[in-house]
Amino acid sequence: MRTPSRSMAANLRWTRSGSVWADWLLTGLPYGLRPTKDKHGVRALHQALFRALPGESMLLGINSGLDPAVVVSKMLDGVDLEDCPDWVAECEATLDTLDHIGPGQRIYWLSVPLGDDKPSDRFTEPFKAATSDMRDRLGLPRAAVPLGDVERRLAQAARVSESIPGPFNPTPATPAQMVWLHQHAIRRGLFQDLDLPGVGEDDVAAALLAPKTGAALGEPVLDEGGQSDLDPKSTARLNPITRRYLKVTDASSVGDVEASYQSLMVISDVPDGGMVFPGSEVIGRIDESGIDVDWAMRLSIRSSAAVASQNQRALRNLNEQYGQREGEVSHGLNMLDRVADDLAEYVSILESDKLEVEAQATMIFAVAGPTPDSSRQQARALADFLGDTGYKLSAPLGYQEELWWAMQPGVPASRAVREFAQITTSKALAATVPLASVRLGDSKGSALGLNIAHGPLLAPNVPCGPTSVVLHDLEGASDRQISGSAAVAGELGAGKTATLMKLAGDVIDRGGQLVIADRTAKGEWASWAGALTRAVVVNAADPELSLDPLRVFGPRTGSRIMQTFLTPLLNVRPTSERGVLLSDVLDPAYLEKHQLTSSGDLLAHLHEGCTLAGAGELARLVNVFARREIGRVIFDGSVPPLDLSTRAVVIRTHTLQLPSREELEHEHLFEQLGLEKLFGRALNALIAALARHVCFEDTSTLAGFVVSEAHSMTISFEGERELVDFVRDGRKHRAVVLLDSHDPEADFGSPTLRGLIPTRILMRHRDKTLAKRGLAWLDLDAEDEQLIEMVRHDTSPLGPDGKEVPVHRRGEATMRDMSGNVGRVKVLLPAREERSAAITAGGSASTKSRPQDRETA
Repeated sequence: MRTPSRSMAANLRWTRSGSVWADWLLTGLPYGLRPTKDKHGVRALHQALFRALPGESMLLGINSGLDPAVVVSKMLDGVDLEDCPDWVAECEATLDTLDHIGPGQRIYWLSVPLGDDKPSDRFTEPFKAATSDMRDRLGLPRAAVPLGDVERRLAQAARVSESIPGPFNPTPATPAQMVWLHQHAIRRGLFQDLDLPGVGEDDVAAALLAPKTGAALGEPVLDEGGQSDLDPKSTARLNPITRRYLKVTDASSVGDVEASYQSLMVISDVPDGGMVFPGSEVIGRIDESGIDVDWAMRLSIRSSAAVASQNQRALRNLNEQYGQREGEVSHGLNMLDRVADDLAEYVSILESDKLEVEAQATMIFAVAGPTPDSSRQQARALADFLGDTGYKLSAPLGYQEELWWAMQPGVPASRAVREFAQITTSKALAATVPLASVRLGDSKGSALGLNIAHGPLLAPNVPCGPTSVVLHDLEGASDRQISGSAAVAGELGAGKTATLMKLAGDVIDRGGQLVIADRTAKGEWASWAGALTRAVVVNAADPELSLDPLRVFGPRTGSRIMQTFLTPLLNVRPTSERGVLLSDVLDPAYLEKHQLTSSGDLLAHLHEGCTLAGAGELARLVNVFARREIGRVIFDGSVPPLDLSTRAVVIRTHTLQLPSREELEHEHLFEQLGLEKLFGRALNALIAALARHVCFEDTSTLAGFVVSEAHSMTISFEGERELVDFVRDGRKHRAVVLLDSHDPEADFGSPTLRGLIPTRILMRHRDKTLAKRGLAWLDLDAEDEQLIEMVRHDTSPLGPDGKEVPVHRRGEATMRDMSGNVGRVKVLLPAREERSAAITAGGSASTKSRPQDRETA
């Protein structure tokens, strides 16, 4: 048999059999960890898809390798490479990492024969195909497909496309993509896939409409059982049962051609008890097998009215068999009873829903490798995987070549397709959920980690099933009117800090700036930032740099931030007499008039030079904090001011005492707050205001505000308000907030703030209550015992010693991305060793590597 497509134009292919097929790429629907109600919605969309398909059609699920260079090119997209040499180095190292992992992707394809658009097509199309074939045999030039025929068929294909449910996003395939699909089928299992060709913005529609010859589709050489590998005198030729595979080579290749050994299998039996949904996604969950599998579903759809007469004949035949066996006591009657029950249920379903259709589906699976043994081993493993769910998988002897062609668009349904068809309804077939997607992340950006939705890594760099790279686009979120902010939750030791450092480090390497609130006792963030870039560190307990807003920002900006600090510190209402006085003396014009350039100048002015009523009392109140050790970071004029021109500003707040939520919410407890807690609360509000100004000032530069142990910031109204404003407006300024903590419900602020942060990462939580809260935060079913068990015990589980997590299981988490897709991810540390060591050792492993770039105080 020859390659069926003789000409291609746009998403159309004219075949040697005289039919015209149209091809589309489809988008898989989010499934995986979705709640049951969402899964029923996905099933309903599949049912609508099957009902919309006209007569014969074919769905394909292609498991394609992905060139690591393609992933890296997406990481480089939109970055000024000359200004970001560190990011270029990280991308080069990532290329080596991905080479060892071998990323992949699943591509969904729909191919539909268009049928006769007008009565004459029944005769003219086969005649044109025969004429074309004859011209090929005689060596004559091919006759081009008339442009009028192309436009007419495109209109016919558009009508089919309009009937496909919108969430599947049918995208017309291009001739280049058709060639890619054909080459993938020939080289299946050899890991030679190129990336699926895209449609560039500069492509002209007229160029796509120009018919392309089918000569671009190479002719495969199909050798069933690998006959060419056998010695002519070998007795192995006499036993074809052990060689149920197909040897495929490309006849158009030059030089030594590597063969692909492929095993083609079909579902030959389904569970007797029917399919229970959810749980019957035999195709949608095929990637959980850990095997690289391509599948095809050959469909033949008929309306309920068209099959009514056939059902009546089946009923009459059944009654005749009952009559023939009357009086017999045998297992045959039991079998007839089962058939009668199934037929009655089938007829009932078709009659109860006039829109229901009969679907004859032949489900074909293909596994492949570079050797016959690798192909056979994969075939056995796949048969065992499906056998556990009640489905029988067969590799029919003598049908391997026929089944291979049955997976190619443009090939009419063969005898094997009809023989192995399963007859059911669209509703029952939709339970297989073939177009189920577990896609996570964005189309470009930083490589956050690996998608492990099909299972955790079996060993270092050994994925279970096709593994895609999860990209996180911190900058591009603003173009989509979405915040790039992210939050991480998990128990102690689960990997929160490492994940946050990974995200924050990408901001630095991509040319951005960070402001970090470091509450860790060891100063992990300070040493980490110093290992990455030129950083300054402000220690609130023993300051060598001042955070005095008037000195750092000047009177214009500093006056607003100073008021943000003093209002909660002094616990004054903005409209009270003391609040009005504070507003008056912090007015930029007033500060400039009296030449007040620091908080020390302001305090001295209130003591002696201010004529406003209540100034002396306000000065005494401020001085309660200014004369204490905790106030030096603001009020000590001998400490030089912070320089904000550095790439990273780390403010250590580990010594600050903070009020509890109960103390802030109950008046009698609030009145008993100590000075240290009042100051800690106000300083956190100041840090948030400082970060917002720094990150919003230059909209051309990516900037991030990192809050480790977010409860320290969100515990007060002022700190949370600053974060809410930051997240709401950050997308306009290319600014993001990065948070981590233990309890997303208690630590990430109000429902408003939690809802505004789109990217959410939940790491291991062995406490059941906190695991439930984390699942609810991801918009998952918090009462689902399987999900709870996954978070508690199947996410970076501790090893046998109960202390260390195995290396290949570290960084596992459940993630909700910017688009609302939920899945499992393994966060990857930076690919460069020095960057990775800076995270794992708090920066100590690489602090000596770049002393010239570090400036700590």
